Amino acid sequence: MKKVLALTLLLFFCGMVAAWFVIDANDVLITVGDEDFDGPLGTVLGTVIAGGVFALVAVVMTLVAVIMGFVMAGVGVLVVLCLAFAAVVTVAAVSPLFLPVLIPFAIYWWIKRRDQRKASAAPALEHAPA
Repeated sequence: MKKVLALTLLLFFCGMVAAWFVIDANDVLITVGDEDFDGPLGTVLGTVIAGGVFALVAVVMTLVAVIMGFVMAGVGVLVVLCLAFAAVVTVAAVSPLFLPVLIPFAIYWWIKRRDQRKASAAPALEHAPA
């Protein structure tokens, strides 16, 4: 495995050297602060700066995605329920005309909840093993 990694890095380095000779570095002008860098040094500096920014952005976005994944995995259900409750309250507050639409849903929910309580309170009909 180490030999494959070393060979890959060697081929990558050779590809970078080949790309270096292909790039027309005479037209590149990089300005950093008050100084201008042109030629091969400007090309290398511009490539490093641009590549470094993209690498930094990729690392930051990956870390944010991982953190948000952990946070939302634990809180996701509560967030969805709170948003649904807020939507119902907002609909009821914004237009009282929607209240008749919400009343049947509330009655249905109350009946289902009452039936669940009765089902859980019923005694078990199973016999204990002798």
